[in-house]
Amino acid sequence: MYQNTQSISKMRQETADLSDAHCHLNLFPDPKQTVSECAAHGMKVMLATGGSVKDNLQVSELTHAEIVFGIVGIGPDFVGEVGQVGIVADLVKRNRKIVGIGEIGLDFKIATGAEQIDRQKELFEKQIVMAKQLELPIVIHSRGSFGEVLKILDGHKVRRAMFHFFEGNGADAKELEGRGYLMSVPPVENSKRKDAIRSISLKNIVVETDSPVVGKSPLDVKRSLEMIAKIREMQVSELAQITTDNLREFFYI
Repeated sequence: MYQNTQSISKMRQETADLSDAHCHLNLFPDPKQTVSECAAHGMKVMLATGGSVKDNLQVSELTHAEIVFGIVGIGPDFVGEVGQVGIVADLVKRNRKIVGIGEIGLDFKIATGAEQIDRQKELFEKQIVMAKQLELPIVIHSRGSFGEVLKILDGHKVRRAMFHFFEGNGADAKELEGRGYLMSVPPVENSKRKDAIRSISLKNIVVETDSPVVGKSPLDVKRSLEMIAKIREMQVSELAQITTDNLREFFYI
């Protein structure tokens, strides 16, 4: 009986639907091979994310793969591209598999002064307005700027947002939960992240790799799942299905 139970558990884990809420698929040496390998290991949804005009154009092309959906936008690293936000809107209108605007937001760790912060805010708010017009959720990049990001989102009455690579603590996570936002958990363990994972409903949690920047492969979502499953005392396979369902529901895919 014990061996049979173990066998069933292993089968469920192998067949669980995996998803990566945030990866930079266009940065892999061979994106098509990466997608093929992930699909063979149970990946059902990959959100390939841009951040610059160049990245966005490449991401849009990669959505031809069945399991790949696109997120396009201009991040705070590329404030000089503020005048090209219209290109992002054009991509969305031409490609139904682009399901969100991102990664956009504020990064006070790279800002060199008040002027650059103001430019980041201008770019961020311009794309929030665009996302609302296009009726798409947004994917947030926030470093050292959580309070200011929430203030801007509240000011624009943003209803759907996912915080990529969430760096806040439990109290911060509760702020997201109260607004109906998603917290995306990368495969990086620390005390603040553990606190955040303990603090909110599983309905507000998805997993990501930020690969190849952080994770080596989108399949490293398994590390994120294992971390959360240990904290929440549940099966990895069950959690994999919950986070994949959360992603599908949030982005309507």
